[in-house]
Amino acid sequence: MAKKIKTIVERLDEMIAQYAALEEEAHELMDLRVAEMRAAGHGSIPAGVLKQVEFSNRAGTSLNIRKALELLRDTIEQR
Repeated sequence: MAKKIKTIVERLDEMIAQYAALEEEAHELMDLRVAEMRAAGHGSIPAGVLKQVEFSNRAGTSLNIRKALELLRDTIEQR
């Protein structure tokens, strides 16, 4: 049986779903770390502030790959 060739939009949809799943898992792990930090004596610091200080500020800004792929897909679909 021949393998089905995917269109660009079909492949983009798959990639967007994969990035979404990885992004969700990454945030879950970061949230667990923040919860550990709060339990270890940083409970007076809001969780959002800890997450920003521990991860967001230190990781820097980067391209939102998932959003970029969604924009690409939308551009292709509008043709």
